[in-house]
Amino acid sequence: MKYRADIDGLRALAVLPVLFYHIGVPGFSGGFVGVDIFFVISGYLICGMIDADIRNRSFSLGDFYKRRILRILPALFVMFLVTSVLAYVYCLPVELQDYSRSLAGAVASVSNFYFAQTAGYFEAAAETKPLLHTWSLGVEEQFYFIVPLLMLLAYRFAPRRAKLLFAVAATLSLAAALAVSYRNQTFVFYLTPFRAWELALGALLAIGFIPAPETGFWRNLCGATGLLLLLGVIFLGSSSAPLLLMTSLASVGATLVIASSERGISQVGRLLSLSPIVFIGLISYSLYLWHWPLTVFQRTDALFSADSPASAKLTLIVLSVGIAYLSWKLVELPFRALARETSKAAAFGAASTAIAAVFTLCGLTLIVGGAPSRFPDRAVEIGAYLAYDSSTQFRTGHCFLLTNRQQFDAETCMKLDSTRPNYLLVGDSHAAHLWSGLASAMPEVNIMQATASLCRPAVLPGSRYDTRVCRTLMQYVFDDFLVNNKIDKVLLAASWKDEDLPILSSTLEILKSRGVDVTVLGPIVEYDAALPRLLADEILRDSPASANARRTPGIRERDLAMREMVTARGATYLSVYDAVCHNGHCDEFADDRVPMQFDAGHLTAKGSVEVGRRLSVFLRKFASADHASN
Repeated sequence: MKYRADIDGLRALAVLPVLFYHIGVPGFSGGFVGVDIFFVISGYLICGMIDADIRNRSFSLGDFYKRRILRILPALFVMFLVTSVLAYVYCLPVELQDYSRSLAGAVASVSNFYFAQTAGYFEAAAETKPLLHTWSLGVEEQFYFIVPLLMLLAYRFAPRRAKLLFAVAATLSLAAALAVSYRNQTFVFYLTPFRAWELALGALLAIGFIPAPETGFWRNLCGATGLLLLLGVIFLGSSSAPLLLMTSLASVGATLVIASSERGISQVGRLLSLSPIVFIGLISYSLYLWHWPLTVFQRTDALFSADSPASAKLTLIVLSVGIAYLSWKLVELPFRALARETSKAAAFGAASTAIAAVFTLCGLTLIVGGAPSRFPDRAVEIGAYLAYDSSTQFRTGHCFLLTNRQQFDAETCMKLDSTRPNYLLVGDSHAAHLWSGLASAMPEVNIMQATASLCRPAVLPGSRYDTRVCRTLMQYVFDDFLVNNKIDKVLLAASWKDEDLPILSSTLEILKSRGVDVTVLGPIVEYDAALPRLLADEILRDSPASANARRTPGIRERDLAMREMVTARGATYLSVYDAVCHNGHCDEFADDRVPMQFDAGHLTAKGSVEVGRRLSVFLRKFASADHASN
């Protein structure tokens, strides 16, 4: 397959939006679709070369995988080496263990499976995982582990129908992604079977199933349409938009751009062939490898000081491009030049040795518990809460639904007690984290629980966080259970946002008309990172009270606005913020040893007990006032 400068230019159009999106440059809200552009390019180039070699009877699986090893692994392992050193220096033991697991997954080209399994709601934020970006490499390598074999079989036993078979396989992959997206968006994002159609789209163009335009007019129209699609989704897209819509627009756009110069260069092809754009395309693989670890360590551990967020972003861009150039010049090009001289045995032997060494290192790190001796004991003790398991406290899978696959256990979670007042706690995880504390602080009350992840306690749909499991649960609570049972008090709690106030207002109006006694529990203090990490950093950096400066802005103002709105609707308002914060300071520990929260906002078990104790004083006061008025 002949070299095409415009495809290197398209690589630039793929990697720069990803770089800007991850670093936080304004205006690139859909920049993450650069990965989808890479998938289409990869499918076009690699499958096109396999197709040509098979037709020429010169294809060899050994040579193919040797080329993949020399193309992918050298730069990747250099990045692994440097990132691992940074992880050893900066990561707390729990974080280093998680890093080691992700490194083992990345080395084995299965990190996409690892991240899909660990992408739970309460897992560490994506911004703290230095190797998260290797998921896309896993998708590609798994695709190319299988596809050459399938192409060999298809061309041998069904050569006339091979193209059609590939098209059917791509359609099945897309159909599977569409079907699974309603149940598990995480799997659709990370896993190869649901991403394969994007690589297959490029492959279908390369093997001629998708026709390329012949005339200049159609080439230019095809290129312009594709470029507009790409620019539109990059600049106007959003991570909150349906995933398949975003990936489809990007993949189709990339396919049109490549097709536009298949039979002769288009105007868009000429634009993408400009030297500065091609240069970025040439270093795009190394740029993709390096930009994310640098971004993560800068955000979590401040690799370098900066006068402002804007200067930090600019420095990250310059540093990423500079290191990418060195990686391309000193690692990628020399190893590519060795392709002809290196035997398959040498390439496979070196790769196997390197992989075995990394596996050994990862295993040792896990065995020694993340090397805790690197840090003071108190920092390690606090940092251990980064791996906090909240499932028992939240009653996950029964009373708190984390996924669409879990079933709500009404018999356990909403069982009425004829000997005690019955309170029903409804909402999302910020309701669930209060249940154990309220139940402990108020044993004289039967605290029932109906909660689901991201689920706003609303009678009517309308929240952008609504999911199928949320709506099913809310319909059961408000349209069935509360209609047919007498409840002493309904407690509504959530990670409230400003956009939730209109929905909450209508819910309060409806429940008031039904004669339901409602108390709204306001938002809790939150931070821009996990509180245990911030508290450990106070020790490591000798910066007392620095965690208090990392509180998420606007929550106190939202708390006051909610109080005014809720009381105006005739309901009771209880400030969770005031239960934790006072005189400009927020309590960061539930007792001398245990952090109040285990992530950026959710309470630990002891934190819940302490906050429940404080809230119970006001709940009893309101209950006494209600009893006196009756």
